[in-house]
Amino acid sequence: MLNVFVSGLQRQSGKTIVTAGLAATMQSLSYSTSVYKPIQTGAISLGNFRSSPDLALMKRIDPNVSTHSTYLLKNTSSPFVSSYEDGLKVDLNTIYSEFQGLKLSDCCIVEGSNSISTPIAKDFTEVDIVKALKIPMVLVVNAKTTPMSNVIAGLKYIYSERVDFLGVIITQYDEASENLEEKYFPQILKEFCDVKILGTLPDYGDIAKLTPDALIEDILTSINIEEVFGLKIAKLNS
Repeated sequence: MLNVFVSGLQRQSGKTIVTAGLAATMQSLSYSTSVYKPIQTGAISLGNFRSSPDLALMKRIDPNVSTHSTYLLKNTSSPFVSSYEDGLKVDLNTIYSEFQGLKLSDCCIVEGSNSISTPIAKDFTEVDIVKALKIPMVLVVNAKTTPMSNVIAGLKYIYSERVDFLGVIITQYDEASENLEEKYFPQILKEFCDVKILGTLPDYGDIAKLTPDALIEDILTSINIEEVFGLKIAKLNS
């Protein structure tokens, strides 16, 4: 099974777009694909029912992708704080068990919550979920909103935790930007942090107007999905 954990350094990093794009692309390449969102903060309430806005976006991009979430927390704060507000405790063993139940698809993409270092419950953060699931991870970084100092600190944290780290996907990237830190963001990140850049995605503006075909095309042309999933894809090499 092809598994990957998609994490970020902050909210609005673009990891949901990356997750949706990777999932829809793999589905288009004939790999049955599922997306697992262990913890959704900022869940939408409809009466007594809560839904995941991130998984709703996934379903809009490709309704054939299977989606699942374990904890739907209404507050947009860290899962630790949000779970207090909801009067529950996030359990790592429950997340692990539900992930194991998703192994019927060829490919499973797990999307994190607020950030790789966000507190989940006492004594564990999101990186501990990556360790428990024993799958490789990619880090999504927003070139417009994430200071380079935050990226450096985040990468040091990831390296110190010794997870199977594949590299960085950069979102909202504009190679023609007049802001030089944005323009040279990939080069600076690669040279200063010695990290693998797996690809870049542009600023899509109004996500509601983003079409599945456009997103899949960008993933195929701008993201090294063979590096992400660790395999050669025949359709991409024919």
